[in-house]
Amino acid sequence: MKTNFLSVLLLLITFFGFSQQKVALESNGTTTVFGGSNPFLDAYNAATDGDIIYLPGATMTGFAIDKGVTIIGAGHYPNATLATNPTVINGNITINENADGLHLEGIQFTGSITFGNNAQVDDVTIKRCKVVSINYAGNATPVTPCLNNLIAETIITGDLTMTNLTSSMISNNIIQGKLINGSNNGITNNILMYSGSSSYTNHYVFNNQDNCFISNNIVFRPYVSEVHAGCEMSTFSNNIFAVAPLAGSNTFVNNYFSVPIAGLFVNQSGATFDYTHDYQLASSGIYLGTDGNDVGIYGGVFSYKTESIPHNPHIVSKSVATQTNVAGELPVQITVEAQNN
Repeated sequence: MKTNFLSVLLLLITFFGFSQQKVALESNGTTTVFGGSNPFLDAYNAATDGDIIYLPGATMTGFAIDKGVTIIGAGHYPNATLATNPTVINGNITINENADGLHLEGIQFTGSITFGNNAQVDDVTIKRCKVVSINYAGNATPVTPCLNNLIAETIITGDLTMTNLTSSMISNNIIQGKLINGSNNGITNNILMYSGSSSYTNHYVFNNQDNCFISNNIVFRPYVSEVHAGCEMSTFSNNIFAVAPLAGSNTFVNNYFSVPIAGLFVNQSGATFDYTHDYQLASSGIYLGTDGNDVGIYGGVFSYKTESIPHNPHIVSKSVATQTNVAGELPVQITVEAQNN
């Protein structure tokens, strides 16, 4: 563990020793730093399954991913990336069928993440990222669904479409859009902001979520008939609802109905994610989840990490002199903090 920490620390210092457009590839105990016009793509092309790619705080162009690699950025929260800048990937990303075991963390995507149509991509983790939308594309009745995926502690400003996803976990995210299709998934400890200023036909928070366990979420949608539609045989447990939804063929256990969203959080308003808001519950110990902790993103197994800092050592401050000293050296001071998770 100590060796790994020192290795990553050296990678971080290397980024500042040259320029921000450096990408590091860790493969079989060997570290290679890529520069040039497209270092991210160059590092990816050189990587094999199981390798780790470290991205700097910079803006890069996205591309299709078809390998089971780990890609870690510097984070996306403004206050947490003052020393590094956020890691931003421009454009839409496609994940193809050979990307089993892919891990994405600490990255802001300006577009969507789409899994190849009917492609079975298992054991994918999307964690502490920000993305416009995520789409598991496929047939209404999947033949080769994606299995054992995890989407956690991530900001999704649009919809999460799970047509080709099953036996997976959607946990501790803030989602502005709808949850569309999907079966046999766990949907827990999320903040689901989809609201609307009036009632809209076919605009449902939970749309065709079958045989799912849906627990400890906070659901903003204020219209009784439009919290869920087409959901069958799902269990809703210990969720906060702004209204009391119709049950249908689903089971509702220990939920909190007709809870005003205004004033529920320490600091939050509207139905749009805001970096300056505080999404902890204003009053702890009142709305408890299935695990005995508060519902929402700060409870559960994947408790939301403040400012979504990735799990690798994180640069918190830097100081670079404007000129060399009498010895011809350029003084540089970098403060790095280890992360517990």
